[in-house]
Amino acid sequence: MNFAKTLPAAVLAASFAVAPPAQADDPCATVLCMWGKLKGAGVVDNCSDPVNDYFSIVKKKHGKIKLSQTSDARQSFLDQCETADPKATKSINNKFGKVI
Repeated sequence: MNFAKTLPAAVLAASFAVAPPAQADDPCATVLCMWGKLKGAGVVDNCSDPVNDYFSIVKKKHGKIKLSQTSDARQSFLDQCETADPKATKSINNKFGKVI
C-alpha cells in the first residue's frame, strides 16, 4: 500500500467529517470543497457557498466572458489559502477554472 498517496486522501476525508460550516469568501474552505468535487465527492454538506464563491468569479469584457482571465482570477482566489498545496489548487483550477 502506498501511504504517500492514501494518507492525504484520508486526512482530507477526515476533515470533511469534522468541517464546521464554511464562511463565504474563505479561500481555504473553497480549496477544501473544490478538492472534494475534483475527487468525485460532488458538493458535500456545508460546501455550497464555498463552491459558489469559486464559480461566481467570472471576468467579462464588453459583456463577453473571458475564460482565461476567469481562470486566472479563480487561481488567484485559491492561492489566497496559504496552507493549501499549490499543486492541489492548480489541479482544481485546471479542471474547473474555465467552467462557466
